[in-house]
Amino acid sequence: MQGKALELAAKTTFGLPARQMVNLRWFGHLAGGQLRLLAGPLPGEFTHSLWPVLVIAFFMAGPLPAATLAAQAGLGAQEISNRDLGRKALETAVTYVKSPDSDIRALAAGVLGRTGNKAAAGLLKKLLADPDKHTRIAAAESLWKLGETGGLRIIYSIINDVPAQGPVGNTALVELKIISQNKIREHAIEAYARIKGEKASEFLFKLKNDAYGSIRDVAARELSRLGYSGEMAQFLYALESEDEAIRYASVKVFARICNSRAVKPLGALLMKETSSRVKIAALDALKCMDARKDAIAELLKLADDANPSIRFKAVGVLSAIRNKKAFEKLKEIYGETTDLNLKIAMLKGLMSGGQAPDKDLLDRAFASANPDVKTEALKVLESMAEAEVKPYLRDALSDSSVNVRLAAALQILKRFARQQTQSGKGQ
Repeated sequence: MQGKALELAAKTTFGLPARQMVNLRWFGHLAGGQLRLLAGPLPGEFTHSLWPVLVIAFFMAGPLPAATLAAQAGLGAQEISNRDLGRKALETAVTYVKSPDSDIRALAAGVLGRTGNKAAAGLLKKLLADPDKHTRIAAAESLWKLGETGGLRIIYSIINDVPAQGPVGNTALVELKIISQNKIREHAIEAYARIKGEKASEFLFKLKNDAYGSIRDVAARELSRLGYSGEMAQFLYALESEDEAIRYASVKVFARICNSRAVKPLGALLMKETSSRVKIAALDALKCMDARKDAIAELLKLADDANPSIRFKAVGVLSAIRNKKAFEKLKEIYGETTDLNLKIAMLKGLMSGGQAPDKDLLDRAFASANPDVKTEALKVLESMAEAEVKPYLRDALSDSSVNVRLAAALQILKRFARQQTQSGKGQ
């Protein structure tokens, strides 16, 4: 239909014969109002007529069917090798390591550490002298992931950089500086605990005597993550508080430490909690816990909740559970809803249960203007075959969102690093 519409549009608008008609192959496809060039350049004789023909053809024929889009995506996948895709992904991460935005530098440093590519160590070592301390911490932790322990001294120095205890009547500016400095120390303590694991406990117990309450709290939280029941008990007790703010703060702690001992208490909380924000935070906490399946009864109920945010979060947790009841619930909701966010949140869980990837849904997700939807769609790609995902990953590297670009870069580097290394050795 699209070919006939283009032919008719070309003839009626410009009197062009069929053999000179603009070929779909030359200018890709229209999807979600976006033009994607798959090959070029266009022949000069058609340059002046491209847009009128496209617009007329689009309204006469409508958007291309999903099968055509998938076929064209397959054509695009042949245009770039694994090595070239890996190189582009690495260039993306390296570019953002040099960003003037410190948050982006820290994010890019984290990506380089998660790739497992030891060649990134040199660049990460330079970031240990970054003017932003959060970036230094991210670089130090990434170096540890690559087998380098040199960044630990940076983390120690930041933790031990205790703000001076001023007079009782500190100015507002001084207090803000103290809060900011302690936030950096908290980040460093978290990184230290992840790096050292159980060996961090001695130092964490010492930090429970720190002059600042926020530091004592983070030390207790990290000890809870390591399984120290005495420290964890206080956070479990806080779940029963009549004060919503305290319950919320406690649930947020469990979302960070991901200790499965809290699954049943969180499940019980969900059934009696009246605050939406506490419920949402509790669902975030359950999602990161290995024993989340123990709360499946509560999750199945919340998957039908009237609040769309709670429903979305519950579905996200169910998608991470390998269970027949969870799968059937996801399948039921997937067939009923038209919500793109909700369907993407369920797709990976359904695929783990044997359902085939929904290419049409993925096309819609990556055409979305919402970077969160694209980031979730990238997670779905992790379970798919290389040939199917390459066009999506390639395009995601050019996305308008930094988070999407870096998430795509990370997946590419993890997928193709081995082939890239082998190819490099062969030259």
